[in-house]
Amino acid sequence: MSIRKARLNDLPDLMKLYDHLRGGLAWVKKAPVNAGPSHKRALAQIIKDPRQHVLVVVEGKKVVGTCTLYILPRVYWSGQPFAILDSIVVGPDAQGKGTGTKLIRHAIKMAKQAGCSQVNLTSNTQRTRAHRFYESLGFEPTYVGFKLTFG
Repeated sequence: MSIRKARLNDLPDLMKLYDHLRGGLAWVKKAPVNAGPSHKRALAQIIKDPRQHVLVVVEGKKVVGTCTLYILPRVYWSGQPFAILDSIVVGPDAQGKGTGTKLIRHAIKMAKQAGCSQVNLTSNTQRTRAHRFYESLGFEPTYVGFKLTFG
């Protein structure tokens, strides 16, 4: 198992993982999303930006997990940058094998190397198993997240 930054040719595997993430809640019944031009454009932009990283876990030649790490400047607090972890998902065949732990620890290490003062993430309120996982890695449930969706 290895962790690296995503490449454009990883996009189909990433989309399958994101479908798993969307479908992980029983009431979410949506058709799989195929990679389109906007997905390719977004991944290309992230790949070019030194402060954004789509990380992938690879077993053999298969992408089995991913998360996106954003490093953001911050005037508030200490003035040091902070990180946001997003789109965290490990495929069902790779769960329970330490894959997620290695992925998140790798992202945390990158955030520390970038001088970040903290790492934030959000998780759906129904994903209690994921919450226990994040807490086992040292994350504390200190915030309430909100979203406003367009379209």
